[in-house]
Amino acid sequence: MNNSNIYQLVAEYRVATPTKVACIYQNEAITYRDLINKVDNLASGMWQLGVDNKSTIALFCPNNIEFALCLLATAKLGAAIVPLPLTLKGEALEIALHSAQCDFVFAWPTVAKAIVDLECILGERIVTIGNIALTEFTLEQLWLQDLVDFPSGSSNSPYILTMTSGSTGRPKPIVFTQNTKINRVFTATVDYYNLSNEEVVLVSTPLYHSLAQRSLLMPLMLGATAVILPKFTVQAWLMAIETHNVSFLFAVSSQLKALIRPLQGRNLTSLRCVVSSSATLDETDKSKLLELLECRFHECYGASEMGVISDFDITEPGVPLKSVGRPLPHVQVKICSVERESLAFGEVGEIACRSDTQFVGYFNLTQQTRESYDAQGYFYTGDLGYLDERGYLYYVGRTKEVIKSGGINVFPSDIELVTSQLPWIDECAALGVEDTQFGEVILVAYTLKNKVPKDTKSQLKLHFLSQLTDYQQPRILLELSTLPKTEMGKIHKPSIKRIYESSDLT
Repeated sequence: MNNSNIYQLVAEYRVATPTKVACIYQNEAITYRDLINKVDNLASGMWQLGVDNKSTIALFCPNNIEFALCLLATAKLGAAIVPLPLTLKGEALEIALHSAQCDFVFAWPTVAKAIVDLECILGERIVTIGNIALTEFTLEQLWLQDLVDFPSGSSNSPYILTMTSGSTGRPKPIVFTQNTKINRVFTATVDYYNLSNEEVVLVSTPLYHSLAQRSLLMPLMLGATAVILPKFTVQAWLMAIETHNVSFLFAVSSQLKALIRPLQGRNLTSLRCVVSSSATLDETDKSKLLELLECRFHECYGASEMGVISDFDITEPGVPLKSVGRPLPHVQVKICSVERESLAFGEVGEIACRSDTQFVGYFNLTQQTRESYDAQGYFYTGDLGYLDERGYLYYVGRTKEVIKSGGINVFPSDIELVTSQLPWIDECAALGVEDTQFGEVILVAYTLKNKVPKDTKSQLKLHFLSQLTDYQQPRILLELSTLPKTEMGKIHKPSIKRIYESSDLT
């Protein structure tokens, strides 16, 4: 396995199980034989276009089988690929292409046109994905060309470059080799969750995210089946599980929260394991899901740079539901002060870890890569948390999100936990906004459920007075119809801050 690249691992099943379904997308199913034949043709066409093991391809593609073809063809060539959201525009689009030094673009028509207009990539190096031919080549034209021989790619060179959260400003592309991805698939997923080639795995998050890429590549490297959703909706998610007998999936916490009511009465007996990721579920939602799911139910915590750091089976008796589990067997975790000194059990500090599944580094940012580690090889995640005496890890928030009010550190998670106790609060987020007297004051943005008291703000203030200390008291209450979120379902606090700054509350 260690001597194989990702393409070679998947291609084995063209011989071993040629007629087995590899991928399902809407009404389209493709077998391993047909998948690898298409990958071979596409890789050959890419080679004739000029793509080689020194090339970097920007990929703008929705969730579909073409995304899988591009990942595998790139792996065969030994090139690097940069999956990016279709929503990037203008300067942010140009910055993303430049920061990863992309020399080819494979893009959905809308993005292909925008990049042609920007004139930042040679026109003959822009390939259109889909039925509209806006550039010299389409993806389909590449895989219809005659097969030619070319050297096989290395599994130890840069393969996937993942942008840090958001691709505006100065993104830090995270470099993964094929070996990194293979290690994460087998060490941190297949072996840990005891998966087999009989799995049917659901991909329900955008494929430009690392988690979705693992959800896709893992079943293919295992000889199992991947079911790709175009995008997440509650009904599509439930229908896919029932129709295709899905057995394993990663789900972001916001998806699971949205599913709590619709799960009731559905036939999901095919599910053997569900893993919640990307953001922590609160204790109440975990308890509700425990009542509804009749399978193993895990929650994991991780960082893009390191992969999964901790995990636990919530269905096991006696586990602390407020935690995010224990470190995986191949991971060591410590909690550190600002000075990077280890803290005692129960003390909040920055989460640092060592892992066999760590990234290669930030692309062309040697100093920032070096500064993210200490002398013992621990990576500093930028997340706050603490460990209890049983070794369970608790996530508190991001270091950048700590609110510094009147010289005292306030953790947003403490405010959010208290706010969520009210039955008429749907969602909430606490953050700091600038204040001349205190440096920062606490803002709580929230949405309401149907049945609410008459004067919600007064009720909230009374609740805060009874549950929070003086320095934790929110000064600004912002009621919204919905909280802005990323495509992964995480509440986006910078957008909340912008909404506040443009309101008449400032």
